[in-house]
Amino acid sequence: MSTKNADGQNFLTDPANAGQRIDKFLSDNLKDISRSRIQKLITRGEVLVGGKHVSKHYRLIEGDSIDINGLAAGSGHGDIIPEAIELSIIYEDEHMLVISKRAGMLVHPASGNNEHTLVNALLYHCRDLSRLSGDDRAGIVHRLDKDTSGLLIVAKNETVHAKLSDMFKQRSIKKTYIALVAGKFEEEKGHIDLPIGRSRIDRKKMSISVDRGRRALTDFEVAQELGRANLLNIYPGTGRTHQIRVHMSYIGHPIIGDKIYGNNISAGIAKKIELKRQFLHAAKLKFVHPVSGKEMEFTDKLPEDLTGPLERLRGEYVSQKQTIE
Repeated sequence: MSTKNADGQNFLTDPANAGQRIDKFLSDNLKDISRSRIQKLITRGEVLVGGKHVSKHYRLIEGDSIDINGLAAGSGHGDIIPEAIELSIIYEDEHMLVISKRAGMLVHPASGNNEHTLVNALLYHCRDLSRLSGDDRAGIVHRLDKDTSGLLIVAKNETVHAKLSDMFKQRSIKKTYIALVAGKFEEEKGHIDLPIGRSRIDRKKMSISVDRGRRALTDFEVAQELGRANLLNIYPGTGRTHQIRVHMSYIGHPIIGDKIYGNNISAGIAKKIELKRQFLHAAKLKFVHPVSGKEMEFTDKLPEDLTGPLERLRGEYVSQKQTIE
């Protein structure tokens, strides 16, 4: 038997529940709340049996009165609250979504920021998401940096999440990014095979690290030469944190507008063309559907906050060429 109040719920156990672990019992009876969150509630002292705190290992006896508090903020995903944030959904079925993330949005909560992230928006749109990566990363199979826009795959259940994760590890999911970088290239195509690890100087940054880094692979080709900058198609073979930004900066072609890995040249170009963030966009995904086996391909055009600066740069380049001629 159970009763509810504004912030919690009460259960009275019967003979059938005797011997069952309390976290398992509550997980079975509170369908919208994950077992890991229930365990957190128990650890925080939000679950009382007969008015007393218990551990998650406590085994029930007949007639136990269980009081659970702290449910009002819950969604079944830790302390992450669903938010009615507009999503740009490119594709959705019962197994997964493909969404277009806007720049300026964190993919998941981090560093005490539990609000206004993609996960908050996803939980509002779809309560049932994979928790394979944890409650605060519900559904998240791979990530984009806060100021990078473009395509992301979201898993609705653990089985699909595991399959997609394995596909990323096997490099069978093909990704294409569009980036605007500083400098001229001698060759139209390039390949970068340099390991990336956490910077020893600034732990918030990544760097090339031969001794401690993980292998990182990036291919690129010049899509358009624009004088002191180039528009690139970039094909990452791996998915290390900040990989494209670190690799391009290391070879002397930082992404225009990158405030962390850029230099004076890239910052100067960004200012002149009125670019407010790094020019990096996840434009294409190609993979086999993890359940149906169907070939899937998605594209996402450049958003307006990138097309405007790009057109200004193109106009400047054409003007300079005409002056020279």
